[in-house]
Amino acid sequence: MKWAIVTLTKGALNQGKIIQKKIKNENQVQVEEVHIYTSTKWEGNDSYRIEGGFSDFVGRIFYKYDMILFIMASGIVVRSISKYIQHKSKDPGILVMDEGASFVISLLSGHLGRANEGAKIVASLIGAQSVITTASDVKGTMAVDTMAMKLNCEIEDFDDAKEITSLIVNDERVGIISDIRINLDLPQDIIEISSETKDRHLEDINGMIYITNKKSIEDKRVRTFNLPSVILIPKNIIIGIGCRKNIPGKKIIEAIDEALEKLNINKGSIKTISTVDIKKNESGIKEASEHFDCGLEIIDRQEISMIEDKFKTSEFVKKTIGVGAVCEPCGYISSNAGKCLLRKTAVDGITLSIWEEKING
Repeated sequence: MKWAIVTLTKGALNQGKIIQKKIKNENQVQVEEVHIYTSTKWEGNDSYRIEGGFSDFVGRIFYKYDMILFIMASGIVVRSISKYIQHKSKDPGILVMDEGASFVISLLSGHLGRANEGAKIVASLIGAQSVITTASDVKGTMAVDTMAMKLNCEIEDFDDAKEITSLIVNDERVGIISDIRINLDLPQDIIEISSETKDRHLEDINGMIYITNKKSIEDKRVRTFNLPSVILIPKNIIIGIGCRKNIPGKKIIEAIDEALEKLNINKGSIKTISTVDIKKNESGIKEASEHFDCGLEIIDRQEISMIEDKFKTSEFVKKTIGVGAVCEPCGYISSNAGKCLLRKTAVDGITLSIWEEKING
């Protein structure tokens, strides 16, 4: 995560430096960078200058950081960030702290932006009181967006998530049917439901959470009981790709879309596109990775050669690039030897395979 600390006074700057040092020295805090911004009067070698109007400055850094800590009055912060706020799925976590270091307030994006977590971290480092106002945290339960973040899932519909979270914070029982292991301590009113016990439990609950990479689901029991529901999409699909030189990105995207449609897989579940090192500069593959907003992993041919005997190989491909297979071994490696959902499929100079990631532990 990248953090910014914004200050306007000398006292706030001194507090910012203390926090910066403590965060950098705290092994439990996964922070890559902590930048301090302050007014021209207090600027030094260890800080950046706030240039121009304060609100304009805030706009310039708003989406450059994952977390922004303002050490100043909350009213200044509210007025300055208001026109840059978009959506909880996009906004950074916003914290506000007083210059006396008494309170650290989670102001914006408490769950997905991790502001609640950030407030607790800063407060613990300096001996302050964190201020958390989200209902699920106050009541010691779990909001849908928090669950999605902890499980590395996308939320299909935020309105649905809001409705289910409302049930949770109002002490209504909510069920979960999941295709992945849920390594979380769930509150007592959130019930895991197995396929064998669906009917019995659905009579006792008021909403459902589905955790699945399927594009569409059909649960007749939920329809019968007319329950509100939300779908969380795990990032656990790996696409192994090989292609001829200069294949347009549009064709690769279309091939992936078509394969996912046949498998009823939600494209939001794509975690990584994986290919061989010789294709690392292939613009079409890069374009596909950007289109699906997923990672791009490059697999070394030496690593492929160690496992290629598990797959059907081509002598022509082996003579050309040194290994006899690309899309299947790449998908296999990147999925941590996961489950193959689609074996090698060739489409107009493109080969692809689809894998469901194996999670250890």
